Amino acid sequence: MSRRPRISTPARIRAPLAAALALALGFSSACGEIEASKRWPEGAALVADTNSLERLLAQLARFEQTPLARRAEQLRAALPGCPVVESHAASGELSDLWRALACFSPSSELGALASEKRGRDLAFSLPGAGAHWIGSLALIERGDVELELRLPNDAARGAFGLALPGAEPAGAAELSASNSLIHARVRPHHGLDLASLVPADSQGDRLFRLKSELFTGVALDGVWEIAVYLPDAGEPMPPTALALDFTRRAAAIAAMEDFIRRLQEQWPVARTDFELGAARGACLLDLAIMPGLAPCYVATERALVVGWNPTSVRRALDARAGDSPSLGERAGDSPALGAASAAVIRLDRIAAADRILAGAQPSEPQRREYPWRAITATGAREGGGYRLRLRFEAGRSST
Repeated sequence: MSRRPRISTPARIRAPLAAALALALGFSSACGEIEASKRWPEGAALVADTNSLERLLAQLARFEQTPLARRAEQLRAALPGCPVVESHAASGELSDLWRALACFSPSSELGALASEKRGRDLAFSLPGAGAHWIGSLALIERGDVELELRLPNDAARGAFGLALPGAEPAGAAELSASNSLIHARVRPHHGLDLASLVPADSQGDRLFRLKSELFTGVALDGVWEIAVYLPDAGEPMPPTALALDFTRRAAAIAAMEDFIRRLQEQWPVARTDFELGAARGACLLDLAIMPGLAPCYVATERALVVGWNPTSVRRALDARAGDSPSLGERAGDSPALGAASAAVIRLDRIAAADRILAGAQPSEPQRREYPWRAITATGAREGGGYRLRLRFEAGRSST
């Protein structure tokens, strides 16, 4: 048997966290097309109230013992002594943008960008998808931060399009929010075409047969949901589950079973029956090519639920009855998903997950503090473009 690849404990937590942060930047509500009449400078640009930028950098400096914190402290020390600052980097590189910070001039070429602040603390422009992504940021009471980012239609190309929601709601969550680290549910504007992400005749196409009926979306409703949970002691990876809503249950089950049969043609794995209450499916318990990997699926009344292992499926479906039905319904509660496409990242639980995976004792000192306890992103499409709505909720969060 081949040796399993080793994955460091921080990577097991922070890699999915980084992926989810990137994913969160895709949940958006439209504001219409970005105005073509405005001339945005090439590359990246920034206009900010100096005091507000200093406060934001102070928050970022709380990501202790990280390159981000060190860079934030350097930038705080280098801020010009004027009420408003600007910066422009034709290269589009953020490092060049920060080096070019200077006092804002009324005659600046960034006047149009300054108008995008609209009473907020900071406005920025970034190159992307053949156009400019325009954003603004506001510092709210208690240290909360609100970020908005307008995206053009072209932003929906490729894998990023799976995170950009359409006008129709995603519906209530299928997976439990209890003790989740990351929880997202999206109805993409361009549908759930997973097969298009796998090049024909590629290694992924050959080995995993991803062009099967299941992944062409024939039986699926177009909504995907993912949840990553706080692990229990002894678990090598955080329990993770994916839900794919279907339109025809029998067709979805048949497509999944066909996918398993095709997978068995490429890998020497055995199918084992698996059920959780009335939900039935199967596991591939001997596919152990990554830590803790023994993938299972079950079909509920409205979705295929696929887990990293049997524990993942149980965690995803066992505790749904106790979840709050909407975002931030009760003070101190874990934010849950409502009807709109949304994502929630619980920074305040990363510490516990990291300690569990490292086998540390609860009494051991926490190594790092985050300035925010949770990140919530929501939105829907209403026209020709997209606008990100992202809320960073202040509160103690250590890792």
